Amino acid sequence: MGKKLKVLAIVGAAAAGTAAVFALKKRKELEDYDYEELDDDFDDCVCDAEDACEEAKDAAEDAVESAEEALDKVEEAVEEVDE
Repeated sequence: MGKKLKVLAIVGAAAAGTAAVFALKKRKELEDYDYEELDDDFDDCVCDAEDACEEAKDAAEDAVESAEEALDKVEEAVEEVDE
């Protein structure tokens, strides 16, 4: 039983050491990460979304104008029929 405990302690220590090394590597990666590039990417994404929103707004306005023109033509046709 004592031998099993020693083996479990060694395996646990090895796992803890591996986890510590992994955590240190990840911490170093996060310290070295270029957050300014991330900010630039975010700004680009926001600008693209704003541009897409403006394009959608313009398309909606064009659709409303087309619908109004079609309605005017229908009204004119109805008035002609009524006369």
